[in-house]
Parts: sequence; structure tokens; C-alpha cells
Amino acid sequence: MSMIMHRAEPRPGAVATTYRHFYIERPCRILVVADRLKPKTKYQGLIRHISIGGVMIDFNAAIPLPPHFFVEIVGFEGEHGATRVHRVGTELGARFNMPLPSDYVSRIIRAEFATGGLPSR
Repeated sequence: MSMIMHRAEPRPGAVATTYRHFYIERPCRILVVADRLKPKTKYQGLIRHISIGGVMIDFNAAIPLPPHFFVEIVGFEGEHGATRVHRVGTELGARFNMPLPSDYVSRIIRAEFATGGLPSR
């Protein structure tokens, strides 16, 4: 799996930042919103690695995605706004619009370790 997500070009005027990433296998949902922020469609994916700045997801290559969407991590609250920065085949790399809190990512990593990759119910 590519590490392009973590080397993505910064936004114009922003400083390039690299975050430590963690390999996990965690189910997620990708939420595509319609006009006026009404939920349109939810798709299933599998997070392969995550950092506070972005995520790499195994995702169906046949499903078209807009450049902006939300990522919901199964077993954890919240939907995180994301922007697509890389997509080749089933690899979908996205940068979070706002960095995730480090304690939130730590909880995801601990849950991954404790459950052996299975979402807590």
C-alpha cells in the first residue's frame, strides 16, 4: 500500500507537514453528502492506516467519489470531513480537513490492538 497519503502536497500557502501513521484494519463508512448537507449515500471501506492528518482506505474502485466526503470510523463517534488526495485502484488516500485529536487516534490504536482488528460492539 502506498504512503502517498502521508506525502500529499500541502494546500497553497500551507507548510508541508508529515504525521506519524499507524497500520490498522478498521471498518469505516464513507458518507457522501448531497445538496444542503443532506446525507446521500454511505459506502463501506476498510482503513489500512491512519494518522491525525489523514487516512488510507481500501475502497471499491468502481464507485465514483466526489473530492470531499466524510469518514466515519466504525465503533467511534463522529464523522470527519476529508478531501481525496490519492486514488489508484482500491487505494483511497484522504486528508482530514481538521487534524484529529491525538487522544482520539490513540483510542483507535488501542481498540485495534485489544480487539485484534475487530470493531468493538
